[in-house]
Amino acid sequence: MPELPSLDINRSLKQRLSDGAIYRPFLEKQDIELVLDFNAGALTLVPSSSHPGQVALTTADLGIPYVACYLDPITSTMTQVGWGDHWQLLESNSWIKWIWETAHSEELVKFGIPNVLTMPMAVINDDFDTSPLPDPDPGPAVAFMGHPASSWFQSQQPVLPGQLFAGLTTAAVHADMPDLPFHKIYHDLYQFAEPPDSTDDFATRVKRSADYFAHKFTYNAYLALKQRDRFARFLRLKLGDAFELIGDHWDVHYGLKHTPRIWDRKILHQRMRRVPICLNLMKGCLETGLNLRHFEVTAYGGFMLTYHTPELPAYFEIGKECDAFRDEEELLQKIHHYLNHPDERRAIAAAGQRRVLSQHLYSHRVTRLVELLQEAGVLPKTAVVHQTPTPVPKIHVEGVNSEFAPVGPISADP
Repeated sequence: MPELPSLDINRSLKQRLSDGAIYRPFLEKQDIELVLDFNAGALTLVPSSSHPGQVALTTADLGIPYVACYLDPITSTMTQVGWGDHWQLLESNSWIKWIWETAHSEELVKFGIPNVLTMPMAVINDDFDTSPLPDPDPGPAVAFMGHPASSWFQSQQPVLPGQLFAGLTTAAVHADMPDLPFHKIYHDLYQFAEPPDSTDDFATRVKRSADYFAHKFTYNAYLALKQRDRFARFLRLKLGDAFELIGDHWDVHYGLKHTPRIWDRKILHQRMRRVPICLNLMKGCLETGLNLRHFEVTAYGGFMLTYHTPELPAYFEIGKECDAFRDEEELLQKIHHYLNHPDERRAIAAAGQRRVLSQHLYSHRVTRLVELLQEAGVLPKTAVVHQTPTPVPKIHVEGVNSEFAPVGPISADP
């Protein structure tokens, strides 16, 4: 795609309309059957050809299917766009939202968002080192690579006292029933509010969705501590210099000693291979699924010890391709065990790498995506896609009526 002034996922609609003037001539000249994007960074707008005085997605106006793969929740993108405008775009039939965890997909479908497709994250195809793991570097035995999730507590988003009760109630329930996502506790179990309905007018749908995510903010802050920041502090206290925090802001927010972020991806991936135990912790935006690190650490041959999430067993065999923990006691036990059983640790790392390279690369995801779009009639059956020689995993798909919803003819939605 042509270079834009910015691919900021939060930029304004005005900027996206200006960007559409750059993308449109390019797309008109190319024989393109599908545009695949990340976090709606390349979502642009043009004056609608069929609705004078209105605008449409550039791809929709040209009849090209558009898929946005969200690496973050929808509420973490397009923040310079008013919520009403953002919600109108999400309700559009002219593009497909690839969501990476079931809980987030389910709530969007419950809210009437069309064309929601659920596939997990993956790791980019690369020249992976599959040789036996080298001897560990001297120094820390356990490392976590990431920033604190404290952005939840630095946010300027106001949380009104009346919003705390719903968020804290769902957090309390989740603590006892960790497989139950927020939307089921909020809407079904405790019935704090009704989800947006197709019979509601647009303003009501916007308000109900906004209220829902405002109530969820407190719950997300709870998850940020439950799944990530607490363990960083705990291991620093228990392991001292044997535990390394690689990332920024830990000292500012928590007074924890840390190593600056490793910007060079090659060096970062080598570090994942060489540290005896590579810890994976999730942010507060993740409820049930896996993040990028699940696939990245294992793809590059590292031994991954990760906080348990409900969807982890669907993609890795725990104890054989990675290992998981649920609390501080289990975390320390498994660190002690694997530091004293290096052969077992190496065997698990090798098995995890084999799993990812055979099933969890982006080439696998794109192959499956094209198959689904062909089955739905969005792409022609003759569409050409690079076929990998490795097996393609079965991917769960969510959409309207619990199936992938064919989008039909791609129209220029106003």
